[in-house]
Amino acid sequence: MKMQINKPIVKSPIRNIELIRKGRGFSKPELKESGLNNIRIARKSGIPVDVFRKTKIPENIEQLKPIVKEVLDSRKTAGKKESKQT
Repeated sequence: MKMQINKPIVKSPIRNIELIRKGRGFSKPELKESGLNNIRIARKSGIPVDVFRKTKIPENIEQLKPIVKEVLDSRKTAGKKESKQT
């Protein structure tokens, strides 16, 4: 189940000006804060992950929360279907 996921934003200070651009992926702390602790699950469900970033940006966390909720709900329903079949 692939869904449309926008790239996260990254803030870089350059000469006392905060430059905002699109990043490669979400950081580990952002994933953890949104409720997804396993990076493998994030990558399998199509969420881009950048392991080099360490920052937590609130806009990215708010963007991730509904996506993570949908991913975790789909995994729970898939687990229930498998247990019923056996």
